[in-house]
Amino acid sequence: MKHWEKTFEIGRTQVGQSQRTYFIAEIGSNHNGSLDEALRYVSEAKEAGADAVKFQSFSAAGLLSPKRPKNGSKTDWEEHPAYKIIDGLELPDDWHRSLKKECDKLGIHFLSAPFEIGKARLLKEIGCPAIKIASGEITHDALLREVGSYGIPVILSTGTATMGEVEHASEVLWNAGCRKLFVLHCVSNYPPKFEEMNIPVIRTMADTLSVPVGLSDHTPGATLPILALGFGSRMVEKHVTFSRQQKGPDHPYAMEWPEFAAMIREIRNAEAALGDGIKRAPEGEAGERIYARKGLYAVKDLAPGEILTEANTKLVRHAFGIPANQANLAYGIPLQRPCKKDEAIFWEHLRKG
Repeated sequence: MKHWEKTFEIGRTQVGQSQRTYFIAEIGSNHNGSLDEALRYVSEAKEAGADAVKFQSFSAAGLLSPKRPKNGSKTDWEEHPAYKIIDGLELPDDWHRSLKKECDKLGIHFLSAPFEIGKARLLKEIGCPAIKIASGEITHDALLREVGSYGIPVILSTGTATMGEVEHASEVLWNAGCRKLFVLHCVSNYPPKFEEMNIPVIRTMADTLSVPVGLSDHTPGATLPILALGFGSRMVEKHVTFSRQQKGPDHPYAMEWPEFAAMIREIRNAEAALGDGIKRAPEGEAGERIYARKGLYAVKDLAPGEILTEANTKLVRHAFGIPANQANLAYGIPLQRPCKKDEAIFWEHLRKG
């Protein structure tokens, strides 16, 4: 039986089902082929409160065939129009080192998703604290075996996958030596419709796999990351951009920085509100137990010997004397002490001495 670690560290940050949400600012290809822009993203992510920035490690040749079937043909092929675009969005090996160094200096984690084994080895070499497996690589068993053998945390995204495929990928990682797995629910549409998101799957995967689960989200705004928290999500990955008006494949559905920072604040507030599920009156409500509730009061001056009844008493705020839910116990009992009109009646009024 597999026993995944439920809580573990990415860098020195504790992550897991009982921990605070871990936030990943997904840069993707939004650096637009500029190292300076990529470094600017790192700085902005730290300022916004992210725990990590995430890039994508690929070469065009290792990611995409330069040709594709023409009109669905199996024999007639044409140049793939995306190949040149992908070629211009590669993250060179030396950039990885520069970005990792900058992240270490600023105190934010450098993560990336490798799309080929050579890039995975590069990420291990430069000391990435965790490695992300992109949704499209979930059936790339050779890559899973390679990354799983490193013994460092793996973040597995599950867009387009069935539960069986997620279980298979986790099995491959486990057999390779991985014991620290964080699975992310994801729908690989950009953006997806809200009705496609099926957020309760987060709980299903956590129960089925016995691993911590989070959300890689491409929907607009913070609605789903906040909702997901209630289903057990403890990691959120969101694409970020300086402007959705910029050209590039990832900019249009990304969060701009003020939105990303606001999402983090809102989720931190939501985390504080989760509590332990035990119904109790918090300390801050102590006054309201008196001021919002009703107690037993005299409707006129009452002399010793008068018997309390519904006619000579009233139930009004505040509950300084006999509480409303005990008034029936007081009716029919004679007063031992006087009580003036509009004053609360205490149990002491009914006792001798």
